[in-house]
Amino acid sequence: NILLSALLSIFLFTSAQAGSFGLGVSGNIASVSAEGTESEASSSGTENSVMNATAGNSFAFGSVYAEYAFGDGENFVFGIEHVPFSGDINSKTLSRTDTDTGDSSDSEADTGTVKANAAIDNHTTYYVEVGQGSTGLYGKVGFAQVDIDVTQTNASGYGTYPDKTLDAWTYALGYKSGFGEKGVVKIEGFMTDYDSYSATSTTSNTLKANLDVVGAKLSLGVKF
Repeated sequence: NILLSALLSIFLFTSAQAGSFGLGVSGNIASVSAEGTESEASSSGTENSVMNATAGNSFAFGSVYAEYAFGDGENFVFGIEHVPFSGDINSKTLSRTDTDTGDSSDSEADTGTVKANAAIDNHTTYYVEVGQGSTGLYGKVGFAQVDIDVTQTNASGYGTYPDKTLDAWTYALGYKSGFGEKGVVKIEGFMTDYDSYSATSTTSNTLKANLDVVGAKLSLGVKF
């Protein structure tokens, strides 16, 4: 388990270095937007051979984190954040109904209704924070590999698309302050840029979609 191995490495490292280890929870609000293009396998020349669609959703979610702040000034932080929930990319299931008028020479024309949505799942981010000092301000860069889980209900003749794992980069600016003897509070604005979802369906249609998330985070933690 990569997450467990990374956490153990941090624990071992803290015994030999100045700095502090921290644990905490975060509340997040985020907006996800996606746009994609589906191309049919056949080249019938009809206006439906290429279809464009957009999707979006806004939601709140929780996450947990563990991090290590290096040195006496603790101006460099390495951490791991995990979201133990999934989030739908669209606020409702998308639905499309196609009708074969009989005018097309394409014997494989799709007829019926297809319903689809997708969710972001298994979101674990490895990040570094640089800054803070007397201003409390810091910059953050994170890397994650996340699962895109596709949910699709089809009429006969439609293909299905596979689940995929995508890389994602997070960029953030935040403010950090202490409270009490060991408490830490962080306020952060972030954006996450995901690799394009590119896949071929079981009927050889192709889909390419771009996905982005912007949001804000409030974290409360304790350091040791």
